Amino acid sequence: MRFMPGLRKIGLPAVFSVLLTACDPMLSIEGSFWPAWIICILAGLMASMVLMWQLVRHRLAPYLGPPLLIVPSLWALCTFAIWLLFYST
Repeated sequence: MRFMPGLRKIGLPAVFSVLLTACDPMLSIEGSFWPAWIICILAGLMASMVLMWQLVRHRLAPYLGPPLLIVPSLWALCTFAIWLLFYST
């Protein structure tokens, strides 16, 4: 059984738009609505900078591995942890 070609072009985006509505919580900051993932990315950046500073301060950074891999991974870890902590329902 063949699908109508127009159904694929119209039906698939319509189904996705219905299923993906309200997936992103919005925060009102000073009257402007921001997606929560932007706030989590910025908070994760600040948290990873503090953690990396502490690792350098305690002389543990050389034992972690290549900084080009460790720093973005730490940023992602902090971002996802903040998202799960505040927005997992």
